[in-house]
Amino acid sequence: MSKSYEQLVKRVQLTIGSPGAQSKLCAEIQRQPDEDADDWAQMLSDLGTVENVTLTPFDDDSEHVRIT
Repeated sequence: MSKSYEQLVKRVQLTIGSPGAQSKLCAEIQRQPDEDADDWAQMLSDLGTVENVTLTPFDDDSEHVRIT
C-alpha cells in the first residue's frame, strides 16, 4: 500500500468520522487535485465492499461522492 493511498484513506476516515457526518449518517468526499486518480479509484472500490455502505457519485468521474 502506497503512502499516498494511506494518506487518502486517513483523510476520508476523518471525514466519515466527523461529528457532522456521524449525525447525518452520510459524508461527501471529493478527490483533491494532488491525490492520485488510481488511489481514489482503489479507495472507492474498497469502500464499495463494506457492508451497509452506499456510494452515490455526483459526477460521471466519481470524483465527488456521497457515502451513506
